[in-house]
Amino acid sequence: MKQRTTTGRFPMSMVGLAMGLIITLSATALMAASEVSGIDATTGQGPTMIELFNTSPVINGLILLLSVFAVVFFLFFVTTINTSTLAPQRFVDDVNKLVLAKKFDEAATFCRSHQKIFIASVIQRCVENSSKDHSVIMDMVDSEGKRRSDILWNRVSYLADIANVAPMLGLLGTVVGMINAFFAMKFESLSASSSALTTSIGAAMATTMFGLIVAIFATFCYSIVKSRLTRSLAVAEEVAHSLADHMKRGEA
Repeated sequence: MKQRTTTGRFPMSMVGLAMGLIITLSATALMAASEVSGIDATTGQGPTMIELFNTSPVINGLILLLSVFAVVFFLFFVTTINTSTLAPQRFVDDVNKLVLAKKFDEAATFCRSHQKIFIASVIQRCVENSSKDHSVIMDMVDSEGKRRSDILWNRVSYLADIANVAPMLGLLGTVVGMINAFFAMKFESLSASSSALTTSIGAAMATTMFGLIVAIFATFCYSIVKSRLTRSLAVAEEVAHSLADHMKRGEA
């Protein structure tokens, strides 16, 4: 019986959620750009997060967008990367039955009809080369497993990319803000310039703060997904090696 899996396909509900958040974010950034107000340094209170966001709504909006993508990617990977999707037990049992019955052609056809399952192509290489030596089959298993796992690692690396890009955007916003602050102080008196300069620099540093927050969050999510993927790949590898062993043991 053909099994359905979500591996490699983005759930439509998550796509809709991402698009909704992107549209909301764009509208918020445009509104914030027209409502930016100066930070009142005479109250003795620190600026709110909204005020810090409004100091650079475009770059901070991009950083917020990255955080949205980080959340969506994390939820997608957590729900699709596990042993039940990479090596479903029912699929493994069905293939094992065909292999033990020496129906290698049927097993290969069965694997081709379940190519969305990670372990399917690996097992397919085994059964298609059942006449070869055990060491050769093991090399094929490792080669095919590495090829398929590289695809998964490349997808998971999106979270690592977000963790790298977010602080860069934050630093860019800080540099732009400081440049604008220095040039804005050009025609003011020394005392007024010093007070305004410290306020402007403090506001410019907000983008770096937001970038670092998103980077830390994305790194944490990446660590969780990486650990999950490592465990799932180990189980899938064990399944493939075990099936290859059963196949050659049956011949003996």
